[in-house]
Amino acid sequence: MKSIGTRIKQTRLDRGLSQVELASAANVSQPTVANWENDSHVPRQAALDKLAGILEASANWIRIGDSEASKAANVAGGYLSRPIRHIPISAWPTGANLMDGQLTPPPAKDYVALSSSAEQPFALIANDPAMAANFPVGVAIIFDKVQGELQDDKCYLFSIDGEIILRRWQSAPDRLEARPNQSAVNAEFVDSRPIPLARAIMSLQRH
Repeated sequence: MKSIGTRIKQTRLDRGLSQVELASAANVSQPTVANWENDSHVPRQAALDKLAGILEASANWIRIGDSEASKAANVAGGYLSRPIRHIPISAWPTGANLMDGQLTPPPAKDYVALSSSAEQPFALIANDPAMAANFPVGVAIIFDKVQGELQDDKCYLFSIDGEIILRRWQSAPDRLEARPNQSAVNAEFVDSRPIPLARAIMSLQRH
């Protein structure tokens, strides 16, 4: 990956400028330009802004390059474009909250404002000791009802024998894994893949 010094030098040459000419335009010494180009020193922000104007390039490009600048912009843009939602936080559900295979969480006890790409988010207060290593009792777990295909190492809500449980899915062989503590993994092997009710996407400590 090209360095900041390489980008300064290449752009300077593309503009037909010598180090002396660039130094004069930027109000610095020629050795300063040489130090920038051999990566001995990194220009301060004020110098970067001045270089950007002289070399007709963006300061961000000079600083981190096109691919990294685009990546940073895409990450920030994607996050900032997500809507802020007030997601209801409910107590842990029971079998009574199931109807026709769909989960309707209990009435909300609180709400959390969250920026998320989840399509149908909701939150439950963790109350499954079998998964305490991942989700300690009392934390808020954010779920998405639109979960797609089961993915290894992801945690899902399932309805097993009328009980709502949270387990980590693993395949080959298919199994539901519980983690009551950091040193234990209890696996329940299944003959057919269960249909998940929702996928856990994050947890939040409640105060």
